[in-house]
Amino acid sequence: MKKNKIISILLIIIFITNTQIISFANEINNETTANEINLETNNIEELTSQKEQVEEKIDKANIELEYVQTEMSETLIKIQELDDKIRNYENENTELEKKIKNLEESIKQTTEQLNIVTEDYNKKDLQLRERLAALYEAGPISYLDVLLSAKSLSEFLSMYYKMVEIAEYDNNLMNIVLAEKEEIEQAKQKLEKESEEFKNLKIKAEQNTIVCKNTKTLQEGYVKQLSDNEKQLNEKISEYKNETELIEAKIREISIVNGEFSIQNTGGIMIWPIAMQGTAITSYYGTREHPIAGVVRFHQGIDIGNVGFGAPVVSVLDGVVTYAGELGSYGECVIVYHGEGITTLYAHGQKVLTQIGAQVKQGDAIMQTGSTGNSTGPHLHFEVRVNGSTTNPLNYVKEP
Repeated sequence: MKKNKIISILLIIIFITNTQIISFANEINNETTANEINLETNNIEELTSQKEQVEEKIDKANIELEYVQTEMSETLIKIQELDDKIRNYENENTELEKKIKNLEESIKQTTEQLNIVTEDYNKKDLQLRERLAALYEAGPISYLDVLLSAKSLSEFLSMYYKMVEIAEYDNNLMNIVLAEKEEIEQAKQKLEKESEEFKNLKIKAEQNTIVCKNTKTLQEGYVKQLSDNEKQLNEKISEYKNETELIEAKIREISIVNGEFSIQNTGGIMIWPIAMQGTAITSYYGTREHPIAGVVRFHQGIDIGNVGFGAPVVSVLDGVVTYAGELGSYGECVIVYHGEGITTLYAHGQKVLTQIGAQVKQGDAIMQTGSTGNSTGPHLHFEVRVNGSTTNPLNYVKEP
């Protein structure tokens, strides 16, 4: 029953993909008609080059369609589900290790500071105790008695200022001792809290390691049940996931270090990233089945279709270009930093029209739409990131 359901889903995917290719072919025919009208402005070499690009896109789409049509057995699906869990455990452990390392350093610094403050506190506390003991032994002698014992005005003034200095010293010493005592208490509380957190993180990391190891063992058992063709498909899907993770790490790195570029966020509303009418969102932000990889993955942006090849992609806000060029499965890609940690990404372009470091204004053309990278047809993949992490672009732009 479950296998029939999977086959039905695959048939729907095949139907949708075929529809996309038919639509793709119609767009190609429309572009060809437009090219015929403009023969006077295009030479034969340019038209030949465009024709070769179109044929290359068609061949690529057919290859990808064949890949999507490959039936994924229940065993293979289970393996990939376990693979996702393993990757999540490993990614979580990587983050835990970073937190543990930071906590270790913080605990070390807190301990060193606590030792310094405690040592200084003990010295001053002893000094204060000795001072109080001396005052007690001196008996109930008032400041007035001391001053009245002066034999001259100069001696009176000298004794007066000395007594003021002694009083200020005693008062300051007492304040320092009290402040250091409070600092010691706060440092002890911080150390206790950090030590408890460190202990919990270590336990969590160890648990993740054990569960991850057991999950890998379970996955290996399923892999042994695969046919040769399924093993090849499993490897392709894993390779896709590996590439995706590497690219994601690179994008996050670019998005975070782009703070080095001197630019202030100008605010305002982001405009639609394609300067033409009739576009539409074909895939929204969130979990979806990837049209090529054939597995459920989180879609980190929106896909905008009905664009054909060569539509102008524009910067949604003022900014500076932090990446321009080929980026693995993203194809030809542009990343723009807008200040305050906000970054936008534009992918699958046919041609990049800008370069790294370029200052762009809202509405400036930065790329032409295409179908480079992992793509089933001409469209724009658009992302909005805040401090490297993706967010729903529709929180920033309005759907046309």
